[in-house]
Amino acid sequence: MGRGLSLVIKLIAALYLLYIARTRDRKSALIWGLAWLSAALSILFDIAGVNYLNSLFEALFASLLFCGVLMIINEEAFYFFTPGFYYVASVPFIITLYLIGIMHFGERSEWMMTIGVPYGLSGFYILLSGVLILPFSRVYRKKATFLAISLILYGAHEMDYPILRPVSWFAPIGFLLGAIFTFMVSYSVIQFVRTERFQEFPRRRKYEKSEGEIETGVLIIGEEKYREIRETLQNTKVLAFLRDLSNVPGRWEVYFITHITGKDFKTISPTNLAKMVELVNRYLRSMAETEQRGIIVIDCLEYLIMYNSFESIVKFLSLLRDFVLMYGGTLVLVTNPSVWSEKEWALLKRLLS
Repeated sequence: MGRGLSLVIKLIAALYLLYIARTRDRKSALIWGLAWLSAALSILFDIAGVNYLNSLFEALFASLLFCGVLMIINEEAFYFFTPGFYYVASVPFIITLYLIGIMHFGERSEWMMTIGVPYGLSGFYILLSGVLILPFSRVYRKKATFLAISLILYGAHEMDYPILRPVSWFAPIGFLLGAIFTFMVSYSVIQFVRTERFQEFPRRRKYEKSEGEIETGVLIIGEEKYREIRETLQNTKVLAFLRDLSNVPGRWEVYFITHITGKDFKTISPTNLAKMVELVNRYLRSMAETEQRGIIVIDCLEYLIMYNSFESIVKFLSLLRDFVLMYGGTLVLVTNPSVWSEKEWALLKRLLS
């Protein structure tokens, strides 16, 4: 009964993911659709008693699921998700510990080698997929959090399969937990791909490519180039953090970076980098919702470095770059290489390029 229900749930999820892949042109949805189809075939072969194909398709499910997560990272250009991929470096060590634990606490049999161990390793990659999805909550909010938690629980449950499956009293509990986690994962992935951001991705990409006046991404320019861009953006809604308030276009939303509180203009303390990040995120999101490209101008880096460590500035700018890439916007940094040491300048160029 439990396996039959899991089979139906995974087939429904697979069909919906493949539908999203076809109608919304998301390759990641296609990979996930094939992953859930593999999971359904795994259950089918489990019911039929074909152990090798059962474990093979379960492993394929884990691999495709993990591949789909990496594809979303690539599609969305989520730079700040990339460090999470470093977890993969720990795979040999963790797998070795895991196999030692199985050999010590589990049974040594053909079932263990053909079903138990493959399920456990597949569970590890499912759990790892959940860990990599956790940072997506910064954009996909609760939908990403729920999907990440569901995958982590599902993966952890599969990892205990080689040890607890042979325990007769735990078997019914294990099947029940498997059905619950199957429903959680399938429901959460459907909710994730139903979000407007996931489904409207191709249209955002098309919009970015159609812009010709100023490039998307991060631009590091000098004062002369800044004056040219300022003229180009006279009639554009720009979010700007400045020290010089002269000749500022009227449509720009300007924040004067200073310790002094002003009555006639908006001010932000140079130490309040978190506030600037919040404003940038809010501005880019609002522009994306109206299918416009957000542009941020920062012409006060030399002033900011006086009140913050270089490490803090690097983290601040890297985070802004992440938001700009997520929303297809532009970050214009006005500065002079002579202000920075050779090492600092090289690091800035490398991190922001």
